[in-house]
Amino acid sequence: MRKINALPIGYSDVKSVIETGYYVDKTRYAQELIEKRNPVFIARPRRFGKSLFINTLATICRGEQEVFKDYYIGKPKNGYQWKKYPVIKLDLSRLTNDSSNLLQLSLEDTLTEVASGYRLTLRGHLLKAKLCNLVVDMTQLGNSYASKIVVLIDEYDAPIVNLTKGSDLEKANIKIMKDFFMTLKSLNEYFQFTFITGVSKFSLSDVFSGANHLKDITIDASADAMFGYTQEEIETIFSERLESIAKKWSEKENKKITKPEVIGRIATYYNGYKFYKDGISVYNPWSTLRFLDSGELENYWYESGSPTILINQMLEDPDRFDFQIENIQIEATKEDLMYTGSRHEISLKSLMFQTGYLTIYDYDGSRGLYTLKFPNKEIEESFQKSIKSSLEKSVKDYFIQERDTIRSALSDQKIEIFIEHINTAFSTLPYYIDTKQEKQYHSNLHMLLQGLGFLGGRKMYMHSESASSQGRSDIVLELERVIYLIEIKYRSSGKIALAQIKEHGYYRPYLLRQKTIILLGINFNEESRMIDDWKYEIQEAHLKK
Repeated sequence: MRKINALPIGYSDVKSVIETGYYVDKTRYAQELIEKRNPVFIARPRRFGKSLFINTLATICRGEQEVFKDYYIGKPKNGYQWKKYPVIKLDLSRLTNDSSNLLQLSLEDTLTEVASGYRLTLRGHLLKAKLCNLVVDMTQLGNSYASKIVVLIDEYDAPIVNLTKGSDLEKANIKIMKDFFMTLKSLNEYFQFTFITGVSKFSLSDVFSGANHLKDITIDASADAMFGYTQEEIETIFSERLESIAKKWSEKENKKITKPEVIGRIATYYNGYKFYKDGISVYNPWSTLRFLDSGELENYWYESGSPTILINQMLEDPDRFDFQIENIQIEATKEDLMYTGSRHEISLKSLMFQTGYLTIYDYDGSRGLYTLKFPNKEIEESFQKSIKSSLEKSVKDYFIQERDTIRSALSDQKIEIFIEHINTAFSTLPYYIDTKQEKQYHSNLHMLLQGLGFLGGRKMYMHSESASSQGRSDIVLELERVIYLIEIKYRSSGKIALAQIKEHGYYRPYLLRQKTIILLGINFNEESRMIDDWKYEIQEAHLKK
């Protein structure tokens, strides 16, 4: 097969990937799944090659031996017995879930497509009957087909995962999916094996009523590198690309950059995922391919979208989530990682592990505890960007609503009203973004005040850490007739903050503006995370009479 030397970015067809010359061989895992015959479930984060692996399984099970002649499963010494199985392959992300009726019709249409591929007619009136009849008919195909069926389901939870929790639509769609999967379970005797995958496990109990027939290999040793690229695979398959990037970087930086140096840098950004306590570390394949294509260390994970379920739940119910994100290390039990209860009660560590924001870092066998961390620099940045973006929208909505009141309070020098609105806004910020550092409160207040339209506004301006000869004031707000110099303290007092403004003369550069200057020292309380003390002083002696 002629190689086309193109990186398989966004490819989910194994034949096309093999044609590029950059196929990372995962057929050993496919062979093991087919031969063991267990009905299997596995969860992996988005952009980890799940759809490509399912296509690989489907292509193997259809008996297309020639495609894999150069890979593990195609070599006679590895003993795979090639057969042609009938395949039910379903991508549930393609279903329409706007209503339960549309979801049911979408499922029926998908089964009709499967039937048509084998020149069968979907028989029956109800969805359950149609599925049962299809399975029975597929076991009797003859014409060199095996009598057992292979079932492959991608994005199993897509019809429900992003719906509003507790809504009538969610409940109705869960019922349809539960009935569908229960029917599949009842037909298990007809299947060679079943392989079901998705981004998370926490919808499993919603759609599987007692999923004990599925072998969950999410954190099993047998699947540690089933998805993602290992270090060896990176260095072997993409060697020429890495050499090319090393040369490009050498020219750009005007010094010799070696291939190992390139690998070291990309490992910091894209490696670090572990799915078994003693398992091998793997790279995110999407980000790695994007890097190999551009040669630029950028955040490709964030560009590809953030998991709606994670962000929505963190903003809807922040009191459930309580930890510090800076230098994060979280201890978790196996039950936390394998959580399959209601996603409405899931802990943040379970949610972040299952959506790919945390990974296994270490395991303490004596206590049965895993240590979870951000896998790499890209993911840590993505998490903070996702939260910041969502919070900015939430806070912006509040400030837009109250903008005129706050502006008037500032213009009329009604400090107490201004402080009250700041505290109201801070009360909406979840605990999990609190790093218990003064700079975080500075950053948050800066973000809130941006919502007032200071930056770029015609008559209102904001400067953060504005410089003077004696140092920097944290925030300067300049209105048409008044300037505020704000100093922020944490676990201190407004009096100390005000004294710092005066002692260092932060206000002096503004004395020629002919505007009232208000020196405002504020202090944030550790427990309430709001302003608990403030002191201010008005400077007007410099104004011309």
